Amino acid sequence: MLGSKVFVNRTLNLKKIKYIGLDMDHTLIRYNTENFERLSHTMIMERLVAGKSYPEQIKKLQFDFSFALRGLVIDKPKGNLLKLNRYTAIRTCFHGLKPLDFKIRQKTYRSTYIDLSKSDYLAVDTSFSYSMAHAYSQLVDLKDAHPELKLPDYAQMADDVLDALDQVHRDGS
Repeated sequence: MLGSKVFVNRTLNLKKIKYIGLDMDHTLIRYNTENFERLSHTMIMERLVAGKSYPEQIKKLQFDFSFALRGLVIDKPKGNLLKLNRYTAIRTCFHGLKPLDFKIRQKTYRSTYIDLSKSDYLAVDTSFSYSMAHAYSQLVDLKDAHPELKLPDYAQMADDVLDALDQVHRDGS
């Protein structure tokens, strides 16, 4: 039975290979993740302006590769970015780009354990989601600082950012 064995090919003659499918998990090549994520961030912002009527000024927001890391969770209704421990308890919390004070975090979440199966949460679980986490956090800050812009609520913004990221991956942008 083929499914129960592991096969390794250490040598691959590319002379007769016409097409190679690339995945984003470093299977066949090493990506320059920072450049890839910067481009993704730019494309997300362009899609939000063009397709969702977000204000033009979001195109000027700069990507910071060091802001996010894999293993974060977006709390969509509250506009927070959470870092969980292995038991899904909250270790660190940001609202937009700013860390939440411990007392505020305690008041907001108490001893909450995050259930990732709930639609209120969006996992940032690959190194190709940094742009999504950063773009979302920037939009939360913009919404809080400029209510006159009439940005959607936090949950809708999370869905819009994810949708824009999915679009640019699907269409090859």
